[in-house]
Amino acid sequence: MPETLTPFQIQLLLYYLEAEPKKRTVTDSARILGTTKWAVTRALDALEKQDVVERQENRKTVLTASGKKLAEKCRGQMKILEQYMQYQDIPPVQIKENALRALSAGFSDEFMDRLAEQEGRMRLKEIFAGHRNFHGGDICNYLKDGSYYFPFIIYREQIKNHNNLSMANRGFENPCELIVKDHEGLVYLAVKTVSAESMSSGKKMEGRVNKMQYLYDGEFRDGGIDGRYVYFPVTALNFIAMGKGRDTLLHGSVCLKMQCSVGDMHMPESTAIFTMFIH
Repeated sequence: MPETLTPFQIQLLLYYLEAEPKKRTVTDSARILGTTKWAVTRALDALEKQDVVERQENRKTVLTASGKKLAEKCRGQMKILEQYMQYQDIPPVQIKENALRALSAGFSDEFMDRLAEQEGRMRLKEIFAGHRNFHGGDICNYLKDGSYYFPFIIYREQIKNHNNLSMANRGFENPCELIVKDHEGLVYLAVKTVSAESMSSGKKMEGRVNKMQYLYDGEFRDGGIDGRYVYFPVTALNFIAMGKGRDTLLHGSVCLKMQCSVGDMHMPESTAIFTMFIH
């Protein structure tokens, strides 16, 4: 976004993106946006120099190809900012003005992507607050295509030595990645090398998870392998919502079976509970 774009210039671009062609005049723009014709003219002068708008002989203004692309980008980012501020309990009368100011600050695309991800989390918590027994496919119905990152813990099926964390918890990088496309999702886990004592020899050995199965409809099914990642469908996760309001926590779990590269003799196949959190 151009560094010189002001909140009003953004507002003007959004107006031209939606307005009927015959309403894209200085007079109509000033009336609709509640300002003076001089303010509109000055904003158009600046936008024209940046090749964002083009004035026509009939006193109407059109967006250039780059201007339309910029306006559509602003519209998408405005929506994200407004929704994020809504979840932060900003008074409704202040949301639009604050979103325009934030947008004119010129945040990077990477920052806006992270903000969109956070807004998506907050929207999910609002939608599913108080719900029980829903699955990951329900969540994907409300997520746009893209990658989302969530923390997780892998628990033992039974407590051992006063510890309920599975050794598999050390075998993957945290957080996991949920990749959504067309309202379907896959949970990706990046595999790490783990050091542990051999169950047969007692010697320290290094191994990596090289096979994973997930429990679905009462049977274990093979997860996928993609380079250093293992993955399974998000529909395998059974969710409940805990807490209230902004403190709601969505808690999704599935039973996994994992095998290690050093073989069952040294590190036997283990069964554990993978739990992902949306907070």
